[in-house]
Amino acid sequence: MKIGVKLPAAVTDAGEFIADVSALEAAGADIVWVDGESADLDPWLLAAAIAAATHRIRLGVMGPAAPPDRMTATLHMLSRGRWIAEDADQWPQIPMPADRATWKEAMDSHQAAGTAGVIVPWDPRLIDLLRNSEPDDRSDLLISTG
Repeated sequence: MKIGVKLPAAVTDAGEFIADVSALEAAGADIVWVDGESADLDPWLLAAAIAAATHRIRLGVMGPAAPPDRMTATLHMLSRGRWIAEDADQWPQIPMPADRATWKEAMDSHQAAGTAGVIVPWDPRLIDLLRNSEPDDRSDLLISTG
């Protein structure tokens, strides 16, 4: 199951924004989408910053009309081919799960339905869910403490 993350185009600290995107990439997210519908800032410039600061994750912009061809070519070059033109509407958007059990249930449900991927709104807890998707099992602690 592929995971897309919808990032707000409201950035208060550029360093934190890039660090969050880098953490999402390291945690295994497949795509980050900049939300262009409620954009406080230019979503295309934010996408360019993400493209320059990441290495694997694919990226796109949700909402506004497609950028001019020259801008698309620039984003494609900056992202080294990771810029996607596919429509985000192809993947269902789900709310941020409350906990690991809810996350696992949502992923299992969408995988059983044959969904290619889901889009989750940005939340700092998402990084932990991507890294540790299974519900808490600390039987290792029980064994070690006897």
